[in-house]
Amino acid sequence: MDSDPEPFSTPKLQSCDMQKTLTALLALACGLNLDVSQAQTPEQPLEEIVVTGEFTGPGMWEVTHLSHPGHTLWIVGEPPLLPYGMRFSSKKVAIVASQSQEILQRPALSMQPDEKIGVFRMLTLLPAALKLRKNPDKATLREIVPPDVYARWLVQKKLYLGRDSGVEKMRPIVVAEKLRNAAIEQLQVGYGGSWPDVWEHVRTKQIPVTTPTLYFIFKADDLRGQMKAAAHERLADVECFALTVELIEALANKEVAGTRARAWAAGDLAMLQELPPLPEPDSACDQAIVDALSRATSVPTNVREQMDEKWLAAAGNALTKNESTLAFVPMSALLGEHGYLETLRKRGHEVLAPGLDRP
Repeated sequence: MDSDPEPFSTPKLQSCDMQKTLTALLALACGLNLDVSQAQTPEQPLEEIVVTGEFTGPGMWEVTHLSHPGHTLWIVGEPPLLPYGMRFSSKKVAIVASQSQEILQRPALSMQPDEKIGVFRMLTLLPAALKLRKNPDKATLREIVPPDVYARWLVQKKLYLGRDSGVEKMRPIVVAEKLRNAAIEQLQVGYGGSWPDVWEHVRTKQIPVTTPTLYFIFKADDLRGQMKAAAHERLADVECFALTVELIEALANKEVAGTRARAWAAGDLAMLQELPPLPEPDSACDQAIVDALSRATSVPTNVREQMDEKWLAAAGNALTKNESTLAFVPMSALLGEHGYLETLRKRGHEVLAPGLDRP
């Protein structure tokens, strides 16, 4: 449990400031707490487009269990990428937060060395870490990704990255993040969730904030050899790259994006389910990182499932001990056959959707 956490802060490399997903071993080299949940950081609003202002949004799910009468787990579904300037009203969420005994965040993965890695030692590892950004054997994107994906990538590259020829030699997962960041900035979209506003209430009232975390220890002495070995191995990151290209294409569809934004503003879940879902590259990108970790460390390949179980266990524990708990979870993790909501239902919980009255 975190005593005073920053709101959905993205982990930072301490002495070498690079992209988070260069590879997992680069993260290890810097002694990073790696959060493969792709935590969202509050965006600074730029020019407002499509839908602007403050809206009610889809609301909160209410989770209860017969074994714990009077106890409620409230879940806020954090939105996908939406136009800048669009923010959800946090008044109801803030009231629930002020009455809650615990705030539950998304799960995370933490990698820690078995001994402290000093600044000088990290700097000596930097050259090997930089090599991890590039494809092994001097391979290019054209040689790695399918021809149809590469053709679509060239269109997006021209739109958002210009003549940056250096990216052609980088690993697909690195290029995917570079493209995504550039496109998000130019398309003026971001995450308009209610957490940043609620955070002030949480901090003032000193409400405990829990981030269910899986911890793994790696041997610091093995880093150099692992990084050199990883430099010669390809990551399973083609799907990550392809889905990122697909996501950027979808975000550029102004008509659908506008309809999705208006549906979010009105809390129209039915309309949201009718719309083509936004491609979700995060899971594929996360899995590529996890696969790299599993080859070099003790991290298992099913780490995502373990993280989900960690969150579900924390949710059950909070529901048992607290009269009120407020959770923030990406909407993509909530919905669907294998989402948190359906899993909670299968485990005997009653889940009431936003806008519905309890019978």
